[in-house]
Amino acid sequence: MVPHSANLSLVTHFAQHLLGAIPNAGPYLELSIEGPDYYPKKYGLYDPSLAIENGTLAAPTEPGWGVEVDENWLSRAGHLATVA
Repeated sequence: MVPHSANLSLVTHFAQHLLGAIPNAGPYLELSIEGPDYYPKKYGLYDPSLAIENGTLAAPTEPGWGVEVDENWLSRAGHLATVA
C-alpha cells in the first residue's frame, strides 16, 4: 500500500504514522516534489519539516504527530466558515 499524500500538509505525516502502525505496510510513502510556487500557502505550516536521509524517512518515536504547527503560520491563515 502506498498512501496518496503528495502534498505539504499534515496528511503526509498522518500517512507516515499509518504506515508505521499497520503490519503489512509497503516500503513507500509518496512525497511532494513541487516547490514553493505550487504550494506557497503550505510552506512553514509545521516544524520540523520532513527530513529524508539516504532515501529514508524515520517515523517519530514520541507520542503525537512529531511536528508542531507554527503559530505564525496560523495567524496568517484564513478561515472559511461553512453553513450546514
